[in-house]
Amino acid sequence: MTESDRRDNGVWLIGGETQKRDIKKMTKFLSDNDKEFIWSNSGTAINMMTEYEVVPTPQNYQLWYTHTAQSDLNLSKVLESMIAKKMAFNEDLNEKLYERFFSSEKELRAVVETGATFQKELAKIVSVLKDAGNDTSEHTKALMEHMSRLSDFEGSQELKDIIHLVIDDTDKIKEQSQKLETKLEESTVKIQGLQSNLENARLESRTDALTNIGNRKFFEEKISEYHKNFQEIGHDLCLILCDIDFFKKFNDNYGHQIGDQVLKVVAHVIKKELGLLGSAARYGGEEFAILLPKAKLQDGIELADKIRTVISQRIIKNKNTGANFGRITMSFGVASLRRGISIDDLIQKADSALYLSKSAGRNMVQSELELDQVVSGSDSISA
Repeated sequence: MTESDRRDNGVWLIGGETQKRDIKKMTKFLSDNDKEFIWSNSGTAINMMTEYEVVPTPQNYQLWYTHTAQSDLNLSKVLESMIAKKMAFNEDLNEKLYERFFSSEKELRAVVETGATFQKELAKIVSVLKDAGNDTSEHTKALMEHMSRLSDFEGSQELKDIIHLVIDDTDKIKEQSQKLETKLEESTVKIQGLQSNLENARLESRTDALTNIGNRKFFEEKISEYHKNFQEIGHDLCLILCDIDFFKKFNDNYGHQIGDQVLKVVAHVIKKELGLLGSAARYGGEEFAILLPKAKLQDGIELADKIRTVISQRIIKNKNTGANFGRITMSFGVASLRRGISIDDLIQKADSALYLSKSAGRNMVQSELELDQVVSGSDSISA
């Protein structure tokens, strides 16, 4: 550790000339602009971690560097909200943030561990087969020796003895085969269990822990899949973005635990109304995304309004105390995929329609149709 590395108020502050020289070695092949970008964001990340007393582990540094580099706007939104609420970035919170935004690391570990165990099981199978082959060869050799003696026997007793020897060796072969079969079955069960564990890890890494629907990673994979189907097969795709109106105020008034329950209720309603029509995900914070493959714009508008109506009619109560927290409402933005527009364009259209819903009074559904009218109206005025 260099002299400039020190512990201040329980926080490790890192720096020093040795570290700078190491970083310069790693960045010598980058352009001047790239180097300046890395240095700037690295310094900002370390300063922010120091300011908010975040222990500078590699995982925490990855979180804050990603935030300062604006590589994940959803992560930045969450961190800025936590900073505004003066939340303490303790070990538990830091771990949850890392799991949420870099869950692929967890999946990668599961893949590596599964692969290693799978290889061990295969090695066992190969070893067993090799031993079985050697044993079978020995038994075959013994049988041939016994059979060669048949031509020389003089009496029945000797013949019986030879037959008994043949039977004994046959039983040994049978016993060895049964052992082989048992070991192969055990290995098969273990491999199936490993595959199941890997699938569970994959699903977990794509599921939002609080609401039990898809997370941002799940959304990105699904929208890419549906976009590919649109390009190759021509299947329609409709995107709905929605979020809870005045959710920050609700959290401030009743606390984050009640806010979390509201998020669960909203996710449950979305899943129920969506059914098998498409995929739903928690897009970030209090915002949700719904993907409707093979659906027209009007289908998306109708589903969004149905969800909006169900949500707005619900009264939020504490089932233990009976405390009434009132009603919540949601605003929606709907857009459909067309030829020539990218995934980012589609998301932007839905997000703009959502913003239009909020600016027009909330608790409503707006779509790209209203966006077109707004643009046309603006053109007419300017003309």
